[in-house]
Amino acid sequence: MIRTHIVSFVESIAKQENAFDILEEEVDKTSKDDLGKELLSCGIIPERYGHDSSEEKLWAKYCDILLNKTFNHLNIRSEVIRVRGDSADIRGAADDYSVVADAKAFRLSRTAKNQKDFKVTALDDWRRGDTYACLVAPLYQFPNRSSQIYLQAEEKNVTLLSYVHIKYLLDHITDESIEPVWNIAGALNPSKKARRYWEAVDDNVVAITNTSFEELHRYKQMVTQAAKVVGEEGILYWESMKREYQLLTKEEAIKKLIQSEKIDQKIEVIRKAIDKVNQSHYG
Repeated sequence: MIRTHIVSFVESIAKQENAFDILEEEVDKTSKDDLGKELLSCGIIPERYGHDSSEEKLWAKYCDILLNKTFNHLNIRSEVIRVRGDSADIRGAADDYSVVADAKAFRLSRTAKNQKDFKVTALDDWRRGDTYACLVAPLYQFPNRSSQIYLQAEEKNVTLLSYVHIKYLLDHITDESIEPVWNIAGALNPSKKARRYWEAVDDNVVAITNTSFEELHRYKQMVTQAAKVVGEEGILYWESMKREYQLLTKEEAIKKLIQSEKIDQKIEVIRKAIDKVNQSHYG
């Protein structure tokens, strides 16, 4: 399954009531090798999907499904949690422990991210009776210098992992337990330093897989290449949108602007709020 296929496939089913089931069935056809390739770019939301659209929401579930399938290959029996709300996206169990996890995706066109985007403390809460908690996102989307999320992760022992580290484990683990990964953050003295945290992750992953830092570095270069390819995909999309907008008449441009700002919907929400106030009686 290549990215171009899944991007179009998600678009074709996003508005169907059973879209999740259809998507999960499609991903189940994916070979272990293709699964690893998809992990390199799944954390990038396609630019052609509207913000907060059904396509964008289904793409988030796609990331969950990929991570869930990877966990199963890593001897962690897991499932995607269907009910949205006060819980993690995935729950898995190995022979000696259980883990909850969240898979994150971002747009390359979005620059500002803060600690709320990573939900470290929420993941700790959602762990409840489970042993470990983990958050997975693209490596380059994590803060690369100093951030509160590393302090939170190390205080709460919430493992922050990148998709490339997950792919690396997928490609190099056979029957070994990856439980040491879930204790990386908790083994560190709490700090906001990014470099120290990711060095600990690299050390741990290389040790578990009995491989070399050179091999891990080669995988990180794959991520760079994948991001460039997907980035070009996004640039081409926005360039085509620029050309389309330039051909609009003044009336068409105004109409499109009104639609993009969701002005009519906002007016309707305000009207309903006024009606609710008028109908409320508190004595």
